Amino acid sequence: MSTTEPDGFPTSPSDPDWTDQVTDLIVDSVDKVRARTTGPLLEASRAGVLALVAIIVVVPVLVIVTVGLTRFLHWLLPGGIWVSYAAMAVLFIVIGALLWRQRRDRLSDRSP
Repeated sequence: MSTTEPDGFPTSPSDPDWTDQVTDLIVDSVDKVRARTTGPLLEASRAGVLALVAIIVVVPVLVIVTVGLTRFLHWLLPGGIWVSYAAMAVLFIVIGALLWRQRRDRLSDRSP
């Protein structure tokens, strides 16, 4: 059963309430703005935190592995400690040369 308001428009429970529509529109607009502004900011801060944690974990591990490899080479190779230092230097030079070659290949791919 529908009733009529004083201005002659019918009102019934099945009619949508305009206040709900306006509220939904405002909430959707705020959600869109929030997704475009704070969404990328949250992703960037999350990436920064993960990078910081990775640096804090990886750097000490690399130092410990380098020291351990140097001590192992000193135990393995005959001669003084300089032999293991020389072997580590050769290893680092080879790794650096390979990385340098990769860099030059990437630069030549970009040139027109």
